[in-house]
Amino acid sequence: MADKEKSLQYGRLQINLLSRTVSIDNLEIILTRMEFDVLYFLASNPDLAFTKEQIYEAVSKDDYSGGAYIIRDIIYRLRSKLKITNIRTLHGYGYKFSTDNGKDISVS
Repeated sequence: MADKEKSLQYGRLQINLLSRTVSIDNLEIILTRMEFDVLYFLASNPDLAFTKEQIYEAVSKDDYSGGAYIIRDIIYRLRSKLKITNIRTLHGYGYKFSTDNGKDISVS
């Protein structure tokens, strides 16, 4: 994963790459390494669609076999933990981090 930005903010969601922390309304949400990497990858590429394979290859050094199930489970866990609607499913394709509600991502 390219280190494009140090932190991203999208509405109530704050993602800090340097400290590898995620917070909503200033409350830290504990994520696994893969959960953080998937969230950061999607949020740092807003409104771009990715297949499960592309996401897996961007965040893991392991072979892709079975990666689709891993990514699906990670997305499920992220949605459960974060309670945000930005991570959209593109049926038959993959996922994207959506900014279509009119708010911009802040990058610092």
